[in-house]
Order: sequence, then structure tokens, then C-alpha cells
Amino acid sequence: MNKRKFIKLIILVLLICISNILIFKFCNLDDKSITLSYKIESNGQDSYQVFYGNDASWKEEQSQRKSYTNVNNQETLKFSIPKDTMDLRFDLGEHPANINVSDIKLSHWGKDANIDLNQILNKNNQNEVVEIQQMNNSLNIETTGNDPYISYKMDSSLISNLIEREVTVNYGIKLGMCILIDILGLIVLRKSRSVLILIQELKNNKTLIWSLSKNDFKTKYAGSYLGIFWAFIQPIVTILVYWFVFEYGLRSGSPIKGVPFILWFMAGLVPWFFFQEALLNATNCMLEYTYLVKKVVFKISILPIVKILSALFVHLVFIGFLFFVSSIYGFYPSLYTIQLIYYSFCTFFIVLGISYATSAIVIFFKDLGQIINIFLQIGMWMTPIMWSYTMVPQQYQWILKLSPMYYIIEGYRDTFINHAWFYQRYFQTVYFWVVTLALFSIGATIFKKLKPHFADVL
Repeated sequence: MNKRKFIKLIILVLLICISNILIFKFCNLDDKSITLSYKIESNGQDSYQVFYGNDASWKEEQSQRKSYTNVNNQETLKFSIPKDTMDLRFDLGEHPANINVSDIKLSHWGKDANIDLNQILNKNNQNEVVEIQQMNNSLNIETTGNDPYISYKMDSSLISNLIEREVTVNYGIKLGMCILIDILGLIVLRKSRSVLILIQELKNNKTLIWSLSKNDFKTKYAGSYLGIFWAFIQPIVTILVYWFVFEYGLRSGSPIKGVPFILWFMAGLVPWFFFQEALLNATNCMLEYTYLVKKVVFKISILPIVKILSALFVHLVFIGFLFFVSSIYGFYPSLYTIQLIYYSFCTFFIVLGISYATSAIVIFFKDLGQIINIFLQIGMWMTPIMWSYTMVPQQYQWILKLSPMYYIIEGYRDTFINHAWFYQRYFQTVYFWVVTLALFSIGATIFKKLKPHFADVL
């Protein structure tokens, strides 16, 4: 091993060690809620509400409501309550009914703890409940319908025992993240020559890249009366059409209380437009610039980045438009706005990694361009841009989060609406960069392997 390779190895090992230390130090799973559930059977349809708190001062904002519709059949109602809950109140509908309640339990990360029905009978403070009896591990309750409820004082040891598993899960996830980073480090080390050559080419030709990007952006709309304005008119019209259809046609409201639908919607659609346009243009760059690909001295590795920068110009204008709309509704720039640089770079980098592979493969397999178009159409509707991921059952939400674009779109919403830093979503951040760096390494390797044959095929 020569001195240069040895230094690279040492640097990589140090980076991996530092990453592992940071993960174990700062990446702590902190699920602030647990699940309260119970089975209910009633002789009438009704809504059931659970209040939670620490001082028995029941507030509407500290409650959740579920509907019971399957009359005379057992249903399970689930509520999400904070870990520090000490007082519970079970509201038992708004109409007189005979109710059977059973299997009242708390759940957290696959571990369950049942609430002792005897404790409810002994400790409860009940209102408008005509009769309550325990029978076969269940409670038979007769109510008058005038806001009946049962209150219960939580045993603190019940929750503390329940969340013990969270520590184990924490260490398991941390270990998995460290293993992923270590594997990625080994891949980067093995493929480092291809990646480093590519990065060096981009660095040496940065002036040319900038000039070609500006020229590409201008010439795309040369000859038309409105010129480059067409780059903004079509996406803006698309946004307005989608907004009108969803908010006024389908009556879709914003998933976040107090946030206008148009702002929530645009914060998700603007980064997707950038990703879509950049990927399509970068995929076809070799076919568009055939005359440059055939030149022996030209560094064709800069062409995908030229196309992505060209799309970035349009994206910057749309960010300005997003600022304008958000200001109208009282959402002004803040310290969190600086995250736009980070999330734009995330989009730029993942498109670059993917496009190195697609731009090389499309030369030999022309149908790839049409396949990418189809995948982008599917991806636009599968990614929670026009709808909230909370509409999906909680046990399936992880499937949506596998897409790297989920991280970016939610990041834009965190910047404009939620005011949350990217490092607060540390698991998703680590996952995104593991996937992105892997895609970039694979893309750079494919590009390097196929590049010698480009001129012959074209």
C-alpha cells in the first residue's frame, strides 16, 4: 500500500469512527407518546373521547375522539397519549347506551401493559353512569347520555415499565445505523478511484460548467417571444390548477391547523418540480449534446451537472415565489430559512448520483427515458405532496419514508411551516445520506465503465 492510499484509508476510518460516536451520542429515539386502546361493544353508534393530563383539568386540546359505528359488534379504539400522562378520563358517548368495555391497555414499541379493571372500579370518579359492573374481565356500563365519563389516576410504574423496551430499541437502531455507515464506507473505499476522478473533473471544469449551464438555460427558450418566462409559466399554471382542484374541487384542507392549503401544498410541490426537471434533463444530456460527447478532449462528466444547474435557476425563482405566497399568509422568513441551502443541495446531489447512471444507460437503452417518465408520474402521487402521510395507517407509514424525496419534501415544510431543524430528524437524515451516497457511488462507477463506449454507440 502506497502512502497516498494509506492516508485515504486513515481518513476514512476516522470519519467512520466519528460518525459512529456521533450516532451513539446524539441520535436518541424519543417517541413522546404511547398508545391507549380498549375494546368496546355498544347498542348504539356514538363517539368516544379520551382526555389526558396531569392535574385532572380536562382540556379539549388534550383529548382525542374516535367513532364507534359497528353496532352490537366489538371494535378497538386507539388513542395516542403523552408519556407523562397521570390522569385519564374516558368519555362514554353522548347518548344513553349499554356499553361493554374490555382489554384496556397501554402499548409502546410492541410491549403491552393492561390496566387493572379492579383499579378502575376502586379509584374511578364517575359522572352520569347509572351502573357499572365487572364481568369476565370487562366492564358493563349503563349510561344516561348526559356526558357520562369515568376518570382514572394512572400508576406511574405502569408507564415506566412500559417504556423500558425503548432503550433496547434505541441501541438496536443505533447499531443498525452504524453498520450501514460502515458498509457504505467500505463501498466508498473500494470505489473511491472512480468517485475521486469524477469529483476532480468537476472541480477542474467549474468555470466551463457555469458557462454551459447559463447557455443551456437561455437557449432552451430562444426564439420565442416570452423567452425564459416559459420556464416559469407552465409550472406556475400547474400549481394553480392543482391548488384549485384539491382545495376547491375536492375540498382538501391543510393537514396542519392554521396553515393554508396552498402554502402546505407548494412547499411539497416546488422541490418535486426541481427533482423531476433536473432528472429528466440530466438523463438525456448525452443524447442532446452528442457533438460534445464525440470530442476526445471534452470532459463529458460535466454534462449532467450542467443540466441540473440549469434546472436550479428555475427552482430558485420558485423558491422566491414560495416566499411571496408564504408572506401573504403571515409566514415570514426566519432563521430556519437557511435550511433551504441544505435541502436544495440534497436534491441536487441525489439527482446527480442518479443521473450519472441514467445518462450512461440511456445511450444503450433508449426506452429508459420513457420508463423514468412513468416512474416520476407514479412517484409524484405516491410521495405525500398533495396529501399527508398521516392518512396512511401508522404501521405502513415507514414504506412512504423509504423514498429519499419524502425527506426533502418534509424538509421544505419544516423550513417554511413547522420550523424544525434537519438534525432533529436524525434517523431520516442518516438514512437519506446513506442511500444518496450509495447511489452516487454506484452512478459514478456505471458512468466510468460505460463512458469509453459512448462515442461508438452515438
